[in-house]
Amino acid sequence: MRKLNNAGLSLKSLMVIGLIGWSVSIQAQTYDVSHGQVYFGHEPLKYADAHSFVDLGRGYAKDRDNVYLNGRILEYVDPATFRLKDRATTHFRETRDMYDHGQGRHGYYKSQFNVYYGDKKIDASASSFQEVGGGYAKDAFNVFYHGKKLDASATSFKLMEGGYAKDAFNVYYFGKKVKGASAATFKYTGDGYAKDAFNDYYKGRKLE
Repeated sequence: MRKLNNAGLSLKSLMVIGLIGWSVSIQAQTYDVSHGQVYFGHEPLKYADAHSFVDLGRGYAKDRDNVYLNGRILEYVDPATFRLKDRATTHFRETRDMYDHGQGRHGYYKSQFNVYYGDKKIDASASSFQEVGGGYAKDAFNVFYHGKKLDASATSFKLMEGGYAKDAFNVYYFGKKVKGASAATFKYTGDGYAKDAFNDYYKGRKLE
């Protein structure tokens, strides 16, 4: 029995050492911007914008479109408001909102002729397709939220903060239309709150 216990202990020790080594290896990798391309370690970050990219330290970074942790995009995290000192609170809040809205961690991919969200092809024009941020994307004709087509105007659609977006006619919160909101006067005020000329809103819901 002693030999078996020692063997089991040795196996556990090796697993712990392996995990520690993997963690150190990840932490040892750094971001680098070279010739208009952003890298994490030796891996190029395909969607990173080199001109606005900032290494925040401890594996975090951001550009005008996304926030990154160890080279991976943190979905639903707004780069305009993200601060490293608040990373735990921000990441928890945004992750909670993500699961509240039933979204998974997928991404868009564009080939020469087709556009995909995860492993599913979507009805989008590859030649004019572009990611807007926060799970939103658009082509010359349509707007998408996590691969699902929205009833929105592509020509006037723009991303706001806190999960909000709008076009010339409507306001959206995590892909859902905010009923009664005035797009022309709608503004995000922080921490999930927003307002237009007539009402105040919290996480897409009008406050009484």
